[in-house]
Amino acid sequence: MLDLRRPWPFALFVVLAHVLSRFIGVTVHELLGHATAAVLLGGSAYGVYISPGSGITYVYLPEGVPVAGVVAMLGAGIAVESAFGVAIWWLTRRSESAAWRAFGLVAATVLIVYSLVYMATGAYDAFRGDTWAIVSTLQAPALAAGFAAVGGLWTLLAGVLISFDVIRLLGGPGRDLRHESLMLILFWLVPAPLAFLPGFSAFNALEESPLAYVGAFAAVVISVAALLLYVDFLPRARDPETRTALPWRSVAAVALPLLLFVPAWVGVFGVTQQGATGLLLETPPVQVEPAWLGDLGMNLEVFVHYDFNVTLFWRFHGTFVAGSPLEAQIAASFRNRMDRDFYNRLALTLVGDAVNESSWLVAESDIHPNETVWVLGQTYTGARVVRLDPSPFNRFSFLSRVGNDTTLTLHDPFRYQPTVASAGWLDAVKVSWEMSPGRTLVPVRFAASGGTSAATVSAGYVLWENPNGPSAHTTYQVTLRPV
Repeated sequence: MLDLRRPWPFALFVVLAHVLSRFIGVTVHELLGHATAAVLLGGSAYGVYISPGSGITYVYLPEGVPVAGVVAMLGAGIAVESAFGVAIWWLTRRSESAAWRAFGLVAATVLIVYSLVYMATGAYDAFRGDTWAIVSTLQAPALAAGFAAVGGLWTLLAGVLISFDVIRLLGGPGRDLRHESLMLILFWLVPAPLAFLPGFSAFNALEESPLAYVGAFAAVVISVAALLLYVDFLPRARDPETRTALPWRSVAAVALPLLLFVPAWVGVFGVTQQGATGLLLETPPVQVEPAWLGDLGMNLEVFVHYDFNVTLFWRFHGTFVAGSPLEAQIAASFRNRMDRDFYNRLALTLVGDAVNESSWLVAESDIHPNETVWVLGQTYTGARVVRLDPSPFNRFSFLSRVGNDTTLTLHDPFRYQPTVASAGWLDAVKVSWEMSPGRTLVPVRFAASGGTSAATVSAGYVLWENPNGPSAHTTYQVTLRPV
């Protein structure tokens, strides 16, 4: 039998129970919280990563979900995890078994107190937790202070109530006040290296410095060890009623699930989010493709027919760089799929500013495996191509005629009087023309202004490639003549 009033058995049980509770808490937070809320709102959860330090769920919500629904999904993780912790605490605190009562207190600490701490600190940009996402969604910066205040107060209240139960578990209060106080400190301090420091590292709170992380971790471990030794050397009261017996099998019962959870964490999910293989629960909905594009490369080509009808080709490709194997799996799932509605809307939105004419029809929207997109000096295959034809109401105001010469004028929709302010630019602009026998156009003049990139001229086209914003021109002009 173990005596929970002894520091070493107490610390061993608390650490094992803490790790087990972390697995339970993160699983509940991600699957029963975020994932379930997304499904109930008509969406889906297509990827998940779970570890004792942190977790993440990739969800899709339909466009029709109101803001309140988005906020509910974001807050569901903390709410469900806290409620689960309250249920465990309530069910175990009346048990006759000291082991169950002790586990319930540790689980309550992890699922309730740590969730409330996450609620308070995660509202700010430094940590970017669920509450920060809520603040960003509602565009209400003042709400962060509210989360911090409420989370802080509830953390204090829950911590005090749990502390009272810990003292009762140890046979108190009042039999040996100094010993009980030190054991209470151990209850909160022993799991600290397993609780906050991994989270700080995940959120870069230690500025991504391995030395700072190791130093902080070592300082906490040394403090815990010193306190354990100090408490162990204290003279103990000989009152047999103060002894809280705990069978060894109770410790084994807490440790046994870890034999399943730890291999699942390391082997299935990955040790860290950066190395996460995670679980791809289903093929990601095509509607989430825009979230996995990174900076979107855009090339515009205008093909001028002999009769000066025109066809526009918008070619798009993302530049997303995966931060983990799980993210790589998700991004790769879109290699042969595209969100046509997204690209069509984007092309029809940009074309008005690009050619000063908004009457266009989508003639084609598809992936062209052999066509490329030039972005930041790199060429990406598998272009997402949207082909636009003029509608019957198109006025062709982008063409101006003087004698036999016709000048085509294009603008960069991001740099030339944009409808919405943006730091973007067109990565490449190409004007090509018909060269069929008896239906040939020849370039008379081409010019560009507002940038520095030089034109590449060929028999059938002129091309500007812009490696950065300052090099991109605001206006492009090509004058053609039929021969």
